[in-house]
Amino acid sequence: MKRRTFLETLPTVGVGLGLWTSTACNLFSNGNYKGTQHINLRIISSNPINIPQGKRVAFGWSATGIRPNDSIVLKPEKDLPEANLFLRISTAQETWDKKLVHVKIVGKNTALGIIDIRGSSVLVPYELEIDKKHVRSINEHGLELLLEASEPFWIFNQQSRDMDNGSFCPHLLATTEAHGSVQDFLDRFMSVNSIQAFGWREGTVLDGLWQLYSQKGEKNALEVIKKHLKLFFDENKNLIYENARSIPKLNQMDGIESTIPFATLARIDSNHPILKTVVKAWDTYTKENGMVTDGMTRTAEGCYTVAYPMAVVGRLWKRKDLMHKAMDQLRHRLVLIDGGNFYLRYNEREKTFRNWARGAAWFLLGFVRTISELKEEFMDEEIIGKFREGVDITISMQQKDGLWNCFMDQDVAPDTSGSAGISAAIATGVENGILNPSYNKAVEKCWKGLQNYITPDGFLKGAAQDNRGGIGLQQSDYRVIAQMGMGMMAQLYAFRQ
Repeated sequence: MKRRTFLETLPTVGVGLGLWTSTACNLFSNGNYKGTQHINLRIISSNPINIPQGKRVAFGWSATGIRPNDSIVLKPEKDLPEANLFLRISTAQETWDKKLVHVKIVGKNTALGIIDIRGSSVLVPYELEIDKKHVRSINEHGLELLLEASEPFWIFNQQSRDMDNGSFCPHLLATTEAHGSVQDFLDRFMSVNSIQAFGWREGTVLDGLWQLYSQKGEKNALEVIKKHLKLFFDENKNLIYENARSIPKLNQMDGIESTIPFATLARIDSNHPILKTVVKAWDTYTKENGMVTDGMTRTAEGCYTVAYPMAVVGRLWKRKDLMHKAMDQLRHRLVLIDGGNFYLRYNEREKTFRNWARGAAWFLLGFVRTISELKEEFMDEEIIGKFREGVDITISMQQKDGLWNCFMDQDVAPDTSGSAGISAAIATGVENGILNPSYNKAVEKCWKGLQNYITPDGFLKGAAQDNRGGIGLQQSDYRVIAQMGMGMMAQLYAFRQ
């Protein structure tokens, strides 16, 4: 495997990303600053720490570890402009606990705030807003990051020589903008900087890129798909990635949630050898009743992560058995809509996570993508009817701002990722003649609301965190930047009328 060099020891000093400037950035001759730019931060002080045995950093990218109660020091590569700042760092190892990164000005008793990181996948940017009154002190002294946690924390620290992955390296976003534009979103999404951990997160991104290409003719999206896949496959077409514990995997599936990326892969290379491995994995996960699942739990995710890619592979391979099996996966999950509510899981004893927005998104996207893929072969009225029922249930809980709350029937903060997924499914249903065009009213309402959550450099914020902290975390107002949410927002953009 010559694709990358794996790290055993992480460097004590790393370089942040190169200067990135948006087209909206202007530096006027009178010294007034207007616009948005990334300014890289160089790690000038840290203590060596080894990556845990048996784990690996994604893509062989460089990372720096911070011990509990220890700190690193960062300095801007150039003087910061007089603008509001967002300090950004990105996770380089999977985390399942809570980590607090205290940020202060070096040598000063000036606490700037805390970056709160809970149950995070890798390749997720976290940020802290810093008032522009601190610009001069940061320019002169730099920033100190002190870790409060029970276990070490790793961040990416150096831009790759092979690609522009700078958004994941330590930097300060200097901006005078409240939020970004749709074009900022598309520019950020159609790049390596939308990459996610392999599995359902990256599968959602790849699906968004494919829909931009197939529905909007965005040729760059197809090239970005190839760049993303190149990070996960070597020159011999071996699949190389790390699972949700940062443990290396080679040509292996890691549960049913890991198979959605192959819907997009199959579209661009239907003869790729890994697809045979995927089909064998589905066979392994198949229970006596024909349901493909981990354990015996029926999950909404399976509509999108199993039924949909299975339908794509079945159609491309002209395998009617796979196409039938894909539709059966939806049939097994009809029970997840019950009494006017959505449920994420059903374990034959109880239904849980009632009306969780992202669960509704998985259900609806899986149904509409599978139906759309196989509509020339099958038209199952029961499945179509359940999709329509689900759409009506969600629309009844849409908020005035166009979004859906994380738990759609509760007074909690909205979730942009679930909202984007739900509205993308509705828009897809209209486009494929499954829903009346009048449903576009809800789609447009959501699209308008989502634009308020685009960061000045094009990321999507306001997403509910990965479901690693249980219902309590999901019911809280804790929200993050999430490229997987961008994947669903891109699908929404692709299918808007």
